[in-house]
Amino acid sequence: MNIEVSLNEKSVNHAIGQLKDYRDSLAAKNEQFVYELLNIGIKVAEERAGHNGYGRYITFYKKGKGGITTIGYLVGEDTQKIVTQWQYEEKDDAIRTAAISPILFAEFGSAGFARVPFDISGVGQGTFPGQTHAYDGSWWVKKLDEETGEYVWTKWYGVTPTQPMYHAEMKMYEQIYNVARKVFRTDGR
Repeated sequence: MNIEVSLNEKSVNHAIGQLKDYRDSLAAKNEQFVYELLNIGIKVAEERAGHNGYGRYITFYKKGKGGITTIGYLVGEDTQKIVTQWQYEEKDDAIRTAAISPILFAEFGSAGFARVPFDISGVGQGTFPGQTHAYDGSWWVKKLDEETGEYVWTKWYGVTPTQPMYHAEMKMYEQIYNVARKVFRTDGR
């Protein structure tokens, strides 16, 4: 923002008016800045989540408080849990059930493909309830054959993480200066 001032009362009053106008526009510009960055993040997160099939179970949205101190965050939330059941025939015939978080599967993966970035405890390979074969490399699981409608044994290697939240954060970080230049520019371009 460039303000030219001469040492006379009219020029100083005009400059004061320009500064007040800029001050009054800062809250709206700050809010626009935060929400434009969040929109970039949401787009990336939605694209990444869709790559492993769990995207239909996840919603991304922005949340925050506007004004001069706008705070916003990107939220990734499960629209529903995926319920899985398994049975240990050799131990007993009890059927065990666990609710799986699609956002965690998309972010961190499962089984041999799991990644635990930043040393987050309680997620990743070997943390599924009752897990005893986390490092076997592959498993045989029953999956629904969509053509026949019957369950068939299929070799499964786990879920490769697509890390939608991580990639959204990286893209927003990468775009901070471009968005700031666009939003806070005062020269009319």
